[in-house]
Amino acid sequence: MFQDIRKNKIKTAFIVFIFLAMISLILYYICIALDFGPYSIVIALIFSIISTWASYYNCDKIVLKLNRARPATHEEDQQLVNILDSLMVASGLQYRPKLYVVDDMQPNAFATRQKSTEFCNMCNYRFVK
Repeated sequence: MFQDIRKNKIKTAFIVFIFLAMISLILYYICIALDFGPYSIVIALIFSIISTWASYYNCDKIVLKLNRARPATHEEDQQLVNILDSLMVASGLQYRPKLYVVDDMQPNAFATRQKSTEFCNMCNYRFVK
């Protein structure tokens, strides 16, 4: 299990590096085309680092807003919340993940974790029913 976690972290770092490099190159060529001269690489690196950082730390919020997800409440989504509670007990999770619901007919699911105490799960409500 720990080997899989390590492999996933290496893959994530590689993907983030590729994203950073691609954004840097695209912005560098745009700056060269706009004739910013020697400041082109500095401008490209600054904007690519900012966009990479923002994308990495806000990916869950971006996906939730794009899918118009709403937080699951015990009153509206009792069955789904009960399933989550059962899974928490069975897996021994100490922290309750944030659970979001998308009202859409298209099957969809999303899970993310930034820190060991921050989880976010999203699922399609009609698909679960």
